[in-house]
Amino acid sequence: MPDYADAASLHRLVEAAALEDEDGFNIEQNGHMARLRAADVTQQWFQVFGAHPILGRTFSAADELPGAAPVTVISYNLWQQQFGGAADTIGKTIDLDQKPYRVIGVMRSDFDWPRARMLWVPMGLPPAAFVEHNRFNENDTAVVRLRPGITLAQLNAGLQQKVQEEFRLGTYGGYARQAEWSMYATSFTQYIAGSLRKPLYVLFGVVVLVLLIAAANVAGLFLARSSARGREFAIRAALGAGTPRLVRQVLMETLLLSGAAALMGCLAGPVLGRFVLSSIPHSLATGYAVRMQPAVLLFTAAITVLTALIAGVGPAWRMTGHNQSLELREGGRSATASAEKQRLRSIFVIGEVAMAFLLLCGTGLFLTSLRRLQQVNPGFDSHHVLVGAVYYAGHTLESNQARQAQFIHSVVQNLSARHGVQAAAVFPVPFGTGPMASTFSIEGRPQVPDQAQMHSQYSYSTPGYLQVMRIPLIAGRWFSADDRTGTTPVVVIDAHLAHRWWPHSNPIGQRIGSPDGKNWATVIGVVGNIRNDSLEQNTSDGMRYYPFAQSQNGGVEFIARAHENLQLFQAQLQQAVQEADGTQAISTSETLNSLLATTLAGRQLIVWMLAAFAALALLLSIIGIYGLISYITAQRTSEMGVRMALGAQRSDVLLLVLSAILRWTAVGLLCGAFCSVAASLLLRHAFAGFGSGLALSLLLSTAALLVAGSCAGLLPAYRAASVDPMQALRNE
Repeated sequence: MPDYADAASLHRLVEAAALEDEDGFNIEQNGHMARLRAADVTQQWFQVFGAHPILGRTFSAADELPGAAPVTVISYNLWQQQFGGAADTIGKTIDLDQKPYRVIGVMRSDFDWPRARMLWVPMGLPPAAFVEHNRFNENDTAVVRLRPGITLAQLNAGLQQKVQEEFRLGTYGGYARQAEWSMYATSFTQYIAGSLRKPLYVLFGVVVLVLLIAAANVAGLFLARSSARGREFAIRAALGAGTPRLVRQVLMETLLLSGAAALMGCLAGPVLGRFVLSSIPHSLATGYAVRMQPAVLLFTAAITVLTALIAGVGPAWRMTGHNQSLELREGGRSATASAEKQRLRSIFVIGEVAMAFLLLCGTGLFLTSLRRLQQVNPGFDSHHVLVGAVYYAGHTLESNQARQAQFIHSVVQNLSARHGVQAAAVFPVPFGTGPMASTFSIEGRPQVPDQAQMHSQYSYSTPGYLQVMRIPLIAGRWFSADDRTGTTPVVVIDAHLAHRWWPHSNPIGQRIGSPDGKNWATVIGVVGNIRNDSLEQNTSDGMRYYPFAQSQNGGVEFIARAHENLQLFQAQLQQAVQEADGTQAISTSETLNSLLATTLAGRQLIVWMLAAFAALALLLSIIGIYGLISYITAQRTSEMGVRMALGAQRSDVLLLVLSAILRWTAVGLLCGAFCSVAASLLLRHAFAGFGSGLALSLLLSTAALLVAGSCAGLLPAYRAASVDPMQALRNE
């Protein structure tokens, strides 16, 4: 908390600051206990976001004082659900965790941050929370509103100055120095994007590429149309139409076409956006919505104009920039297409092929990296493991260790006896809430200032945990029913800690305690390493496990190895919880595999969206090649007739057309391959494992585009080879 106080004290930079801790309350709804998502916040929370209630008020300083009456600000949704949207809700009470809270405010429907919270309560931090030894606390979220004209860089500079002052005073310990701990702020947009931020940037680039391919197609069509309308523009110019007027007409046509497409996109965008949001794991998508906002409409309008310019400038220049008298003399007829026209159209096709190649290759690279991550061994077996969280309601369990132990034992035993359940236990689930972290000490090893301090993650568990998760026991033993309150405190460590701090000795029998040399626990076992946070990289400092029966917690997560029928498990867990204590409720329930999938959600989003856009790009490229070859062969009908009249075979004409296609495709492939290699080098630092399988992706993308290009040109080439020489010459 002192770190937060330091940030809030930067009054020259900060207009308002607040602290938030995610919470939840049990409430009785329709005769059953339900869990409400809530948040403990400090006084200025709503001021930071510029959020105002539609009824009542938000928190004041008096609401945070010790002994203040319990009050709450509720969300619009809870107001509708619990009070029916009544105008006289202010002043009424709502029972949360069997304790009455007075409603003092109702927020607008568009504010429920953080992520679908149903209500907020004052955090009410006691003065003891701000003592110096409580620094380095990473459990809460701080938000600030900058003063007008202040930048994020200026705020971070001020925070760095505060951190350096504390280091000079010796407030932070050796681990903070070793880990180069610091304090910095990030923009709210970056914060809420989270793990999806980098994937969204990639997808934005992909959309730009597809837009350019579409623009190139439109430009190619307008260029072909300009050739057909060359005589029309020449006559209009001869009759006095100025070049600006002719250019305006062409650009207006492209703008109308782009505008119609933009309108269709605005109608389809929200639908597709909701579909994409539904494909993201629920735990990541909760609290987010897809809305068509004014900023989006302005951006769409700007892109529409830009696309119209890209697609229309080339044809407009071509229509107005060449020799009008020559066009009139030729009468719109030509035995062969001009080299200038062919060159410009071929550039469009080459660009389309290159961009389609980049998208296809990128899809292959992301798919390969995703497959590699899916094959990473997390150290446990996640299949057929289900998770259900229960957070204690009221103080009967939260403040009574014996009651907690009895409740947990009852639920675990009840759940284990259910049909289809092989084993059950309690543990902060990997990739879910996860473990906590702290420094520790080893008996007989004094801490030396400024040297690496002992630090690791830690959590609490029950005897059946290893059986549920199938984590190997390397040495010693796991917890038993005898490890309870009143017996010798014990701890189990993982292999990482054993190798790190006892590289040449046996840790069994050694004692681990808090940094101040208290709370000693004897090491009784060593288990295998697991990953708790990420499959992309293992950043854990190790893991300490303590028996749940020797601890006191505000909530638990029950895990079970069973069937994968989540609804049945939820019903079984709810029944077991209700039989143990009817005042408790399940907060969440899901499979462990779904939690693992959440960690890869950003990568999976890229793969599926890239695959869709790559397929679209391939289709657009085929259309572009087909359109170009069809136009060229139509323009060169008389030439084909002359060639065949002079003895050329149909196969010669077919090869002539296909060779042109392959030339353009080959140039596009070379450009695309170069861009793909460059992109893989840029992205491998942003995405772990990215870049492996580059050679295979290049090969498959090349093959796909060669086949696509050949297929796109076969029909026009066949038509050209089927020309009747005499008919072609008569037409000429």
